[in-house]
Amino acid sequence: MSRVLYIGGSGEISFACVEASVRAGQEVTVFNRGIRGEKLPGEVEQVIGDVSDDAAYAELASREFDTVCQFIAFDTGTVSRDIDTFAGRCGQYVFVSSASAYRKPWRSGSITESTPLDNPFWEYSQLKAACEKLLFEAHAVGRLTVTIVRPSHTYRRRIPGTCVPGIHLAWRILNDKPVIVHDDGESLWTLTHAEDFARAFAGLCGNRHVLGEAFHITSDSARSWNEIVDLVGKALAHPPRIVHVPTDRLIEYSGHWLGPIKGDKSNSLVFDNSKVREATGGWRCEIGLEAGLAFAATIARKQIDDGYAPDERLDALIDRIVADCE
Repeated sequence: MSRVLYIGGSGEISFACVEASVRAGQEVTVFNRGIRGEKLPGEVEQVIGDVSDDAAYAELASREFDTVCQFIAFDTGTVSRDIDTFAGRCGQYVFVSSASAYRKPWRSGSITESTPLDNPFWEYSQLKAACEKLLFEAHAVGRLTVTIVRPSHTYRRRIPGTCVPGIHLAWRILNDKPVIVHDDGESLWTLTHAEDFARAFAGLCGNRHVLGEAFHITSDSARSWNEIVDLVGKALAHPPRIVHVPTDRLIEYSGHWLGPIKGDKSNSLVFDNSKVREATGGWRCEIGLEAGLAFAATIARKQIDDGYAPDERLDALIDRIVADCE
């Protein structure tokens, strides 16, 4: 039985991957703080510790795993420590990067794994690309055997967000407040359900054919942002009131949107998944967007019924932009 360590394991993507690994017959250990998220499957060993605690983290070095899956490394310092910690102690190190690191602006065509990592707008993406570079260098000299995985926008319990988090988007829709969609809303966006992502991810763990390789894992279906927000409204049984605002105008109001909007969501992104499909025996997504959003909407409604309130400053900013641009 393959022994797999998840660093993280309680997030929107990683929890689904833990479940998929268990279903695939892998022996799973999770290292995290144990203070959030859903209840892990009973077969999972949970090691409580903080990734920022060097002493707790160093204890992992005394154990050997076939695969280590790193979901919560966002800078080269963390990755450098992982190289030192797991060199010679695991057969495969899977780094969860980000498809947002691909070249932006993206003009046309499908993105493949050979598309350059060059996003000048978003520091998050630049740091993920720097982590990949460091890991491939370690792989090349035989220090650590590496596989890179690049998720794009992947959801499960959370409604996909636009320029506000998904729960805030749902709150505005249900309270008859206009919601902002960048530009004309016709750029194409790929949304992937975490359970679909997880089946492919588990198929990469312990797979000797994927060592030294990078993969993205996404749906093959892309929708316009107008359609996505309309489908969110349908899932909430409440039609949205959409206001279109140019991306550059949004950034004038808040530089926070430079990375996630100009450096990601404003681009029409369609992915070629033939590489991961070949590596995992024909994997394909099975959960349609409408079905996925229906479940996420039930979670959002419960959160709102339980008293959720959005960030007041952000909500006031959205109101101001709408008033200026509607």
